Amino acid sequence: MKAQWIVGAVIGALVLGFAGGFVGSRVLPGGNSGDVAKLTERVAKVEAGQRDLETRLAGVTTGGAGLRIGVVDAETLFTRVFLPQVQAERAAMETKAREIQTLQADYAAGKMKQDVYQQRYLRLQAEYIQRALKVNTTMLDKMIASPGFLNLRSDLENVRTQAKPLSDEVEKAVKEAEKVILDPQGFAERLQQLQAAFQQLDQLLTQVAAVKILEISQQIAKEKGYDLVLRTKDVVMFRRESTIIDLSTDVEGRLWALFPSR
Repeated sequence: MKAQWIVGAVIGALVLGFAGGFVGSRVLPGGNSGDVAKLTERVAKVEAGQRDLETRLAGVTTGGAGLRIGVVDAETLFTRVFLPQVQAERAAMETKAREIQTLQADYAAGKMKQDVYQQRYLRLQAEYIQRALKVNTTMLDKMIASPGFLNLRSDLENVRTQAKPLSDEVEKAVKEAEKVILDPQGFAERLQQLQAAFQQLDQLLTQVAAVKILEISQQIAKEKGYDLVLRTKDVVMFRRESTIIDLSTDVEGRLWALFPSR
């Protein structure tokens, strides 16, 4: 008898391996998390389902010969489909990151005094956070507008509402940095808090993308009669090409359909 039917995409730590998320900040140190608990809780349920799947997989032995097994390259799908949705915003962010690197190099070469460097550095940091947050808010808006995210729309709209004060604070910091910063230490601490908030938003949106890849992988597997679908990275170490089928192309086509206006 055929083994019990199983389908799922093993995503492993669901998100953090996805190319650093939509932003993948490299300029500022990390910080603490804010409060987007409701949607995070929903994503956590998917992670719990993943752990349950792994337990069930442990029971699949040689007695499961004849299983129809597929694989999905979830990380590549995230890079190929989701990151292009914010390509222009990411390019603007990277431009600001290069400005910071140039400033650091000039200071290291003795081309400016410390107080001048500090003022310019803090201003560029504030502008970098502004552009990084723009990456997140643009992706959030596109998810909300997409019919494919209808099951998460209410939660995503709540996240957008919670993110509005963050956007306002970042805008305020950028305007302040255009003048002389009288308390550089205090300003730097504010920037770290703002960065912590947008990094959490970035992680959450990356989780949502991962969940959507999971959902579509499951849909395709069910339609095509697959028993098991694995994520290639960190899960599949070897596969016989003739018996393990890569479903990534099928999943990619449906992911692109989430963003028809592009």
